[in-house]
Amino acid sequence: MTQQKISNAQLTRLQVLWSQYVHREMIKNSRDERLRWASEQTKRAISSFKELTLSEASDLINLLQSEMGIKESSPAVRPRRFRSRMKDRDQAHAAGTEGRRGSRGKFTIATASDLAMIDAMITELGWDRERLDAFLRSPSSPLGGRSNIQLRTVGDINRVLWALKRIAARQTRGSVQK
Repeated sequence: MTQQKISNAQLTRLQVLWSQYVHREMIKNSRDERLRWASEQTKRAISSFKELTLSEASDLINLLQSEMGIKESSPAVRPRRFRSRMKDRDQAHAAGTEGRRGSRGKFTIATASDLAMIDAMITELGWDRERLDAFLRSPSSPLGGRSNIQLRTVGDINRVLWALKRIAARQTRGSVQK
């Protein structure tokens, strides 16, 4: 049974972490040094990071992160936000402009992928659905205090998503200052 090879994301993450590690520890940053270190850690000869298995790469990433004091939930290692590909030019334009002040002319019905972006954002914030509903009912709601808090249009999604992004940025700034 063959082991899965390292993913492209893991390869990139491992190379970035290694570069940061050698800079911090003032080690000579050479390919030979990197491969020697990987061979020592995996207890087998490694001639390229691409030879690593998925689990070996994960172990090496975790090792480098722990050596440098990077926690898994740190904003520096946060996974990318959910992004879906736009199907056509009109949808891309709607996603970028609907919900802005002064652009009230056209309404596009929100799709499941639009709602998934909200779900990904509340997960990133550590909120649950009840917390989001309470926020949407509050006086500071991006929906303008409407009694109906259902997200039906791309404009509604955009307004809520932009507000949640500002909240996340404030939380990140607050945790960095502490």
